[in-house]
Amino acid sequence: MMIAAKLAVTGVLIWYLLSKVDLAKSGEHLASFDVGWGLLAVLALASIFLIASVRWRIYARALKIPLGKGIAFRIYLISQFLGQVLPAGIGNDAVRVWLLARHGNAVGPSASSVVLERLTGLIGNIVLIAALLPLTFTYIDDTSIRLVVILVVAICAAGIFALFGISFLPHLMTKWRSVAMISRLADIASEARRASFMLKPAATAFLLSLSMHLTAVLAAYLIALGLDLELSAEACLALMPIVLLLGTLPISLAGWGVREGAAVTALSYAGVASSEALTLSILFGLSLLTVSLFGAIFWLFQRRSTVLTRVNEKKSGNEAALQ
Repeated sequence: MMIAAKLAVTGVLIWYLLSKVDLAKSGEHLASFDVGWGLLAVLALASIFLIASVRWRIYARALKIPLGKGIAFRIYLISQFLGQVLPAGIGNDAVRVWLLARHGNAVGPSASSVVLERLTGLIGNIVLIAALLPLTFTYIDDTSIRLVVILVVAICAAGIFALFGISFLPHLMTKWRSVAMISRLADIASEARRASFMLKPAATAFLLSLSMHLTAVLAAYLIALGLDLELSAEACLALMPIVLLLGTLPISLAGWGVREGAAVTALSYAGVASSEALTLSILFGLSLLTVSLFGAIFWLFQRRSTVLTRVNEKKSGNEAALQ
């Protein structure tokens, strides 16, 4: 049902955008795209994945999970690739937990490290949007849209506070232990509170999150330069964090459709035509997919290594049996 719902949301949003956007003009923008700026955008997005793996490793080490730098980056890229291309709707977070478990780590702490890393990214995005609201509202003059932006930020912040708040209610945690999801959230909340109280790791992870979101905005601006759009760096900084936040909502496949709709709406306040905004968003998504393809390479090598290991183990077992 969840997969069908995501497919439906993605399909409806894409259909709506295609019915409202001049595709001929979007094609012209794509044809005139300066690939040099696109390569710089891909490099910027690749650095985001690297920073994210470092942020994840901080929490993994805080939760006593042995996770090397190289392994963290490799697993992160593999999870991004599988999260982008798998039609089954398996999220990249679940892939990371699974790969950590295959390396001999307990599922509970592994899931907590992934959730903490994801929450820190969300917190960084919310803080950045909140700090930039005065600048954002110089572009968005529609009162209803302003209220929607404030409401989205408030809901996200409330959800994060609620998750951390569970860990301060031991009676509630005990009472609802029979409910599997509440039990798991309670465990994650307790570990999150414990890891977050380690001031230095939490502060470092938060600063890394801010740098990631600013780099994502830079990547979008580089794509805008490649398309020769009349979009200033200031306008991109004011509007793109909201687009990126909405694009992370788990209601479509890999953010497709939601991100494009948000970009068309948000960038219109900076005078960017819908065909231009759609092209920018599509190229941003394709750039993410391009970087994640390196994860496919790591995945293929890992699968090959696993198969060879099993073959060698079986061969050794047969030889031992013959002796």
